[in-house]
Amino acid sequence: MFEWESVAVSTIATKKPATASEPPAFERKDGDDNRSKSGAKEYPAPPPITEKAPPSGVRRRLLIAGVAVVAAIAAWNVRGWLGTRGQDTAANGKATLGFVADGPNAGQDASSAARIETVCCEAVDRNETLRLTGTLTADVRSSVASNVSGLAAEVFVDRGSVVREGEPLVQIDAADAKFKYAEGLAMVEELKARLGITDDGSSFDPLELPEVKLAKAVFEQAQRNLDRVQRLAEKKVVSQDTIEQAQTEYELALNRHLQALYQSRQAYQACKTAQVRAEILDKAVKDTTILAPFDGWVAEKLVDKGEQISAGMQATKVVTLVKINPLRLSLTVPQQSIAHVQKGQKVRFRVDAYPNREFVGTVQFVAPMVADNNRSMTIEAAVPNEIKDGRPELIPGLFVTAELKLQKTQPKVFAPLSAVQWTGEQGRVFVVRDGVAREQVVQIGEIDRDSNKVEILSGLNGKETLVARPGQVRDGVPVRP
Repeated sequence: MFEWESVAVSTIATKKPATASEPPAFERKDGDDNRSKSGAKEYPAPPPITEKAPPSGVRRRLLIAGVAVVAAIAAWNVRGWLGTRGQDTAANGKATLGFVADGPNAGQDASSAARIETVCCEAVDRNETLRLTGTLTADVRSSVASNVSGLAAEVFVDRGSVVREGEPLVQIDAADAKFKYAEGLAMVEELKARLGITDDGSSFDPLELPEVKLAKAVFEQAQRNLDRVQRLAEKKVVSQDTIEQAQTEYELALNRHLQALYQSRQAYQACKTAQVRAEILDKAVKDTTILAPFDGWVAEKLVDKGEQISAGMQATKVVTLVKINPLRLSLTVPQQSIAHVQKGQKVRFRVDAYPNREFVGTVQFVAPMVADNNRSMTIEAAVPNEIKDGRPELIPGLFVTAELKLQKTQPKVFAPLSAVQWTGEQGRVFVVRDGVAREQVVQIGEIDRDSNKVEILSGLNGKETLVARPGQVRDGVPVRP
């Protein structure tokens, strides 16, 4: 159908150039008489008109121009054919890969608009969400130390071990502690034997001790003797020296009786002290086995078998134990929002280790003061930490991005997830205005998975109608809902 273009190009390309022997047009030779026989002035007939061949550079440009004209006409015809086909496909409700014809009537002819599914965005009152960052910490962290000194005879755990409360962590050589305990028990038995205490559970009475009974008998005898002398003195049958001697013997017997009584009681208390000391030595034997103070995980093992372990102020730390169920989520709240934070609020957060999962915690601690350095308040939330396949899902130290819903509400714009295409925090939607899809750039906020909607922070006011599937249209395409 493009034959005439080809012929025109061929004619230009094959035109025969004029020869150099042909005389130039309207050239007059000398000596010719320009007058006719009748006397009128006569001009010679012009030579046949011949076309002068253009230079080679001109011919090349003409050839290129002809080819360009042919290519432009072919492209125009193909474009029109694809545009018509694209409109037919869009009218049938399928995705269009062709072109949409531009022109003054584009978008004005309702009959040519494609039928596209549309949805509406909405503005609703929602709780204001505070976006925070924080860190997961262990609920309890303890550097377990030894209460006795000695050599580490055995280490039962390693880094990452899971232990229960009361399970052994490290065993210290207990030989010396056992010897001291045996010595303490022997002293207790010695004192019991001296005091006549048996293991049948009978109570101790110091008046029943032999030395106490002996001193009491001597005292009673001296008292009777003194009474007798005093009666005789009344009858004036004894001398004054006899009376004074009886009085002295009475006082000596009384003091010996009291001394025996006090010594027996002191011996009994010494026995009780020895029993307490024996219990301390028994505890020292038990402390040679270092036990886990709570259920947790061994974060660090700090001693090995054969190392010297010290007690006291410079006690050796043997392991670092952490309790990770639940975990604590520590967050910093700016001072302008602290009035809306309360115990019991839910905190939703994510960690980089599980980018597609959302975890939930509950606020349990609210600091009673604002920090001076950053004018913010620290809150802590308890986070359940499930153990799967012998390891926890979350571990202390993870960086957290959290969302805390406050008590105050504000209007927010939400759009269906299917109507938004986004990258990062920015996206685009197609708003239907006057029957035409118009692209609109929006800023994306939080995603409500329950309703499959996304918050629009800017770009929409909540009254717009959107294209449900933005991949089916482009800016300027006529739309019929």
